[in-house]
Amino acid sequence: MKPSISRLLTLLVLGLPIAAQAECDSYMDSEHGLSLPATITVPANLPDGSIITQQPFSGVVPGRFFNCHSLTLRQVTSRRYPQLLPSLIYSTEAPGIGIRIKITDARGVTNFYALENITNQLPTGRHPIFTNAEAIFYKTGPVTGGVVPAGSIYKYTMMTRIGQRLGRFELNLNNSVRFVSPVATCNLEAGDVNRSIALDPVQVSAFNSSPYAGAHNFELTANCSDAANVTFRFSGPPSPENDLLFANTGTAGGVALWLYSRINGTNQTIPANGSDNERTLVVSGNRAVLSLGAAYHKSGTVGQGTLISTATVNITYN
Repeated sequence: MKPSISRLLTLLVLGLPIAAQAECDSYMDSEHGLSLPATITVPANLPDGSIITQQPFSGVVPGRFFNCHSLTLRQVTSRRYPQLLPSLIYSTEAPGIGIRIKITDARGVTNFYALENITNQLPTGRHPIFTNAEAIFYKTGPVTGGVVPAGSIYKYTMMTRIGQRLGRFELNLNNSVRFVSPVATCNLEAGDVNRSIALDPVQVSAFNSSPYAGAHNFELTANCSDAANVTFRFSGPPSPENDLLFANTGTAGGVALWLYSRINGTNQTIPANGSDNERTLVVSGNRAVLSLGAAYHKSGTVGQGTLISTATVNITYN
């Protein structure tokens, strides 16, 4: 019997260090995944700092606590994203896309967690486990079609002093996600595509005291989708006598068309000679409305007749 007792005692001695490593009475151990569409379109007019999408990771672990009787190693490993201080929003691999991770523990307390790599000691005492998490993606700048790859985003691991894993809480992105800007579109409102502007008749004597007469205000409207701004560009044959004016092909002599914009209540000539002939507006409510005016303008000795003039407008947008 003595050999048997000797072997038993040896096994007990070898077992003591393993038991001593069980610093806590239990450990967290769960893995959570996030599945998103393969392509997410970010509205062009979404302000920087706004939320693009906010989604929970899969699974919720029942809330419980564990007691640690001595110091336990814990290691946090995550994607090494640049932090946009002080918000705990991190720039991802996709330009213009930021991420923030929100984790809830057994107390029901939710906090944002830093994406960093650290190894330190969990102090003795009672600790809540992590139960679930959420990822929030933000627009942080121009979106150029970059990809956030699949894989681990955040991992909290508890270990023995010799590096043996005891438990972990891991958050994974299940699929790669491309963030893109929408294809912007803008079109002139149907009634503005081929539009005639009628000026009221005026007397030749109206030009005795003013270089222009018969001013008439109107507007051009561009209807847009996902465009930030619209540029209206005007062109047309200039008057031979004054190339700031648009030529008259009617019968009245010494008269041409004065075309001008009325942005912020200021009349500004739109020249026919190609200089300063663009007006750019910010799109608001999917529309850009350009306030304009037209008038008869003296270009020589004014005679009776008609004014017929053509101006062409093209729009560009982004």
